[in-house]
Order: sequence, then structure tokens, then C-alpha cells
Amino acid sequence: MANVTVDSEKIILLDRLPGLPNPHMRPPTDGFTGAGHHNVVAAAYDVGTKVQVFNHSASAGVDGYSTLVYGKLEAQDTTNVLAARHFCAWHSDAVPFDFTNEVATYIGESVSPIVVALGAMTIDYFGWFWCGGVCPEEHVAALGGVYYCAAAAAIGPNTWGDLETPGTTAGELGLETADADTDMIVAILLAAAA
Repeated sequence: MANVTVDSEKIILLDRLPGLPNPHMRPPTDGFTGAGHHNVVAAAYDVGTKVQVFNHSASAGVDGYSTLVYGKLEAQDTTNVLAARHFCAWHSDAVPFDFTNEVATYIGESVSPIVVALGAMTIDYFGWFWCGGVCPEEHVAALGGVYYCAAAAAIGPNTWGDLETPGTTAGELGLETADADTDMIVAILLAAAA
């Protein structure tokens, strides 16, 4: 079956990563994709640092809190290289903040938390990922738009899995309706993917 899509305003990610957002930390002054800390060879923040921000619908998207986490891109697919709105899972090295968008290197389908890339990154570089709450479009404009899902992505709780039709825009992974009790629920869809 073919991929389907859902608008960014209809996704609420569930933060399944360890740790809580630092209540005293503000977003980076140059934004989450600033050159001094995003897509950098040496971590500019402690890996696993989480920041919670409020997204104002008057600027973009919907009102609500969003959580972003600082992590490492451990691997990426060579054809469908990482881009904004690509879902990433834990890498098979089982380090909680090492992520990949590649089917061949993730820890296992539907068994890990999911994060979303803010844009292109280099393998083994560090940067920010969206990991919880509403889509932070006010803070990262590239996150607005459609997200790819499997044909089975229904309204309500969803897990993630391999896309039927991967691609450079879609990436390798997408949301889908859970089909087993052991599937980790990572998102709530407010509308069915179509």
C-alpha cells in the first residue's frame, strides 16, 4: 500500500525519551538550527538535554507545548538522506540519544521512541530533534507541512514503522497504527492520515 500523509497540526508526539525538560533553560538565542550548536561535530549541549517551548498559533501551527532534545545522528540512509520532517528512531547501538532515519540501522521496528529531524545533518554530528508535544512550527518553520505515514495510520494512538514507499521527502520511517501490544505508542493523531 502507498504512503499517506497527515498535517503537522494534527500530530502530538509523545516524549518517550529519558529525562525531563530543564525548566530553567531557554531556547538557543539563534534558534534550534543555529550553526554554533546544530549539526556540529562536538556537542554544544549535554546530550539528552531537553527544552520545552510554547508554540503560538498566531505565528504558525497550533497552540501548545513542544519538547526538543539534543542528540546525535548516528547513521542515515544513503539514498533518503536526513531532511526536515523525517522520523528517526534509536540506532541499533542502543544509546538512548543516538538516532537514525535508516531502516537498516535502527534498534527494531516500533520498539523505541521516535524523534523528528529539524533539517539535514551529517552522520556523527549533534543537534536538536523534536521529541514531544505539538509541532514547534513557530520555532522551526521547516517542521510545518505534511508528515508521511503508513496507510494504516488512523486517528488516535500510533506507533512507527517502515514506510511502504520511502523517498527523499518522506524518509524511511513513518507513523502507523499499532498492530501488537508490544508496539510503543509514540504519537497521537488528531486526524486520520489520508
